[in-house]
Amino acid sequence: ASDLEAAKAYRKAGEMRRSAEFWNKAGKPLKAAQVLFKAGHYDAAGQVYLKEGKYNPAANAFLKCDRLAMAAQARAKVGKIGPALTLYIDYFKNNSESIEYRTEAAQSCYALLQENQDRIKLAPEDRSHLLANMAQVFESGKQHEQAAALYQAAGKPAQAGEIYLRAGKLKEAFECYKAAGDPKEAARIGGRYYSQIGRWNEAGLTYTSADEHQLAGDCFSKAKKPLEAAVAYAKAGNWPKSGLAYAHAERFEDAINALQKVPEDHPEFDATRALLGRCFYEQGDHAHCAATLDNHLTSKRVDANNVEYFYLLGLALEQLGKLSESRDILYKIGAVRREFRDVSQRLSSIESRISMMGSSSGQAGASVGATGPGGADAKVMEMVAATLGDRYELERELGRGGMGVVYLARDKQLDRPVALKFLGTLLNDSAEMGERFIREARVAAKISHPNIVSIYDIGASEGKAYIAMEYIEGQDLRGRLSRIGKFPPREAANIMIQVCGALGVIHGAGIVHRDVKPENITLAKGGLVKLMDFGLARGRDNRLTQSGVVIGTPCYMAPEQALDQDVDGRADLYAMGLVFHEMLTGRIVFEDGDIFARQIKEIPPKPSEGAEGIPSELDAFTMKCVEKDPASRYQTAEELIEALRALDVGAS
Repeated sequence: ASDLEAAKAYRKAGEMRRSAEFWNKAGKPLKAAQVLFKAGHYDAAGQVYLKEGKYNPAANAFLKCDRLAMAAQARAKVGKIGPALTLYIDYFKNNSESIEYRTEAAQSCYALLQENQDRIKLAPEDRSHLLANMAQVFESGKQHEQAAALYQAAGKPAQAGEIYLRAGKLKEAFECYKAAGDPKEAARIGGRYYSQIGRWNEAGLTYTSADEHQLAGDCFSKAKKPLEAAVAYAKAGNWPKSGLAYAHAERFEDAINALQKVPEDHPEFDATRALLGRCFYEQGDHAHCAATLDNHLTSKRVDANNVEYFYLLGLALEQLGKLSESRDILYKIGAVRREFRDVSQRLSSIESRISMMGSSSGQAGASVGATGPGGADAKVMEMVAATLGDRYELERELGRGGMGVVYLARDKQLDRPVALKFLGTLLNDSAEMGERFIREARVAAKISHPNIVSIYDIGASEGKAYIAMEYIEGQDLRGRLSRIGKFPPREAANIMIQVCGALGVIHGAGIVHRDVKPENITLAKGGLVKLMDFGLARGRDNRLTQSGVVIGTPCYMAPEQALDQDVDGRADLYAMGLVFHEMLTGRIVFEDGDIFARQIKEIPPKPSEGAEGIPSELDAFTMKCVEKDPASRYQTAEELIEALRALDVGAS
């Protein structure tokens, strides 16, 4: 029988599916669809109608069997977008088909929405429900980006942000949570996003707005913003990290305050004591530095982990004039690490100073910058006190010179004596002088060295300025020379080595002192020598003075400086050579006459010509220091020190 006859026969027999099969074979698919529809096989009928492009009958068939998504597709094919979307809305509300079917329906609906944006007319509520339901389907199918985009379009940014977050899309999640009105959660995610892309400063700022202060501190640390990190760690109650960050920011007073809040049972307590000691040292508070480090290091042996702090303790004790205790600490370091830092040289210097202590006596209670008698006028003192405000309490005048007046004062905030160098009204008269004065503090404050006077503070008010410096109990070299006449070679060499050690650090920082002279060298208790007064110092590339204006002290001025040429550290070594000559002979080499002309042309006499008992090798050393041609002198302070230590004058 033919396919057509078979189709009819099966229909008479009531086997509609078999009949439809043969109608298809006979080339009559629409007849097959009709048979299936009449028999109640609506889904199968709809599939045939859909295949044959008969979309309205297909839609009717699918509606009969509640295949709403398929009916919607069919309606959409004939341009009935509104009815199609209505069907999709009903489908997504109550549907339990498999995730594969639902995902396919969502994809079709999504495509329909994309292709017909201008033709869609849905109530806002219906549109929101449709998009949100589709988003749920995509979310279940782990199609995160589509789900999140639909949640956003549905006006549900929080759900979108949650999905973006799960998908690792931090930037998008950040924006969604902001749109959802959840700034703290947005900031937490934003912090993660900025951290992910290495924008540490933005991460720190964002975490701060989320009150995630520990994370903010970590990010600011990576951004090399120590001050911001310190503040964040303090808000998080992480005092060890706050103190460390403050120390990195050179805010040592704040660092001390933070470190002193670390409880004793904190696992990092011991480590913070070492850092606390360093902060005290940087503040110039050597007594508290020594006490803190001594307490921290008691009963401990020198090892690789604590050698830096033993060394710092030794320096603090040296600054306090406790030479024997400092020497013992340095010997401990040398026993473990002989070549550590300048331990060998420092030990040599301390041993020499200890041996000199018996021959040195009568050190007057002078101070940093003391160049003349005390006894300031009461009105001047009142004016100075009014300028300073409440922090400093003036006690007495220590001395005065061309760059200002120096007073002994007490820092009421830190409870310690300081030497206040006060420019007074000189700022009003000379802008250049004021600039030099302020620069003195800025230059010196950057340098920390046992043989350099520490700068604590700088202030200015109504055209007047002051510098708060370390107060040194001792006497300047000029005063000592006036009292004793001259030094034995061994003592002169010791002073020379200490001052040149300070000059080496200064020159290494790119700075030329330009005014090395006995008045700027202070002999403190315990034999420690301090270089001070950077009022004429300048960087190698900084020309402050006008053409033809020469600054410095003529008696100790190098020829190139007298000629107002560019100078480098060798000019300071020349000046120190003349100071050394004076210490050996008790006489100023270039004291009278046309000093500038003499400095440029005249060769000084050998020290042995002005004093007895000076060996020829010390003559040669001194004359090399004061060569007129800078290229013929010692080229660095380190080279000079090495040469002097090699001589048998008791300096090593």
